[in-house]
Amino acid sequence: MQLTDLGKMPDGELLEHLLTAALSGLEYYARSSELQAPAEYRLAFRELGLAIGLHAVEHMQKVVKENTAINNGARDQLGELVRYVPLADKIESFWRKAENQQAHTWLEHQDINEVMLATSLAADGFLELSGIQSN
Repeated sequence: MQLTDLGKMPDGELLEHLLTAALSGLEYYARSSELQAPAEYRLAFRELGLAIGLHAVEHMQKVVKENTAINNGARDQLGELVRYVPLADKIESFWRKAENQQAHTWLEHQDINEVMLATSLAADGFLELSGIQSN
């Protein structure tokens, strides 16, 4: 979306297709029982990557309000994705608990898990492209 906003990717169809695929995956994931499983059966870095993506949805919502170049299909898909944003808090809350950080799945990947948790908690600093000039 930032590339479209900067005029670097004028074809909004790619953005719409990406948002459609993300929505399809989120709908499936939300119906699954993965977020109810104990920490031993979950991968923090994967879930936290999703949380970061959900924070990006929040960021995109702000951008789309200010940019008329974003096509209506992408706007509609983004509007649907917004309902899944609360999953980010649920995921972060789960992995911030000390008892969940004692699970072997956390400890085996502790370095990347800690980086992903920190990134998710301060996502705004990682979601903004910098150094790209508009046309």
